[in-house]
Amino acid sequence: MRWDNLTINGKEVCMAHLQPTVRTFQLGASECSVEFTFGLHCFTDSKENGELIVHPKTKEERYFCPNRYALSKQLIDYIDRRFIESKVRAHFAGKTNRRYFCMDVHEYAIFFEIRKPQNMENFLRLNVVSAYEVETWGRGGMPSKGPLLNVRYVLEKRNEGVPV
Repeated sequence: MRWDNLTINGKEVCMAHLQPTVRTFQLGASECSVEFTFGLHCFTDSKENGELIVHPKTKEERYFCPNRYALSKQLIDYIDRRFIESKVRAHFAGKTNRRYFCMDVHEYAIFFEIRKPQNMENFLRLNVVSAYEVETWGRGGMPSKGPLLNVRYVLEKRNEGVPV
């Protein structure tokens, strides 16, 4: 998803940091390119405290969240410096039953999904569905079942077409 700049309270809000980007990682004997995209939930919430944002494709309605937006500016730095060495936990999202991975780093949760496009060697698509700061009271609601896995291992298996 490519995000156009937003107009919030009459001011332009730059969305350049949430444009699709590709990074290449060494996964076993192969180099694999991973295209990162960023979802609506990375800079909005459902608290009705900000300006209404409507997803251009899905028509989902959420509200601009200055805090989530500010924190989303750290996502690319995190991907570049720590992502590949991080730990993840697989889980099923309750509402859609889609499989996501959850990463919780320094009170910041990142939920994402990984897709292996057909007929594409050494290429994955990773969509950051949501990213937000976890309040102390909300930590108990984070996914906690199942083993922690290395991101490098998960990407390697998904690149091989193996579900993890």
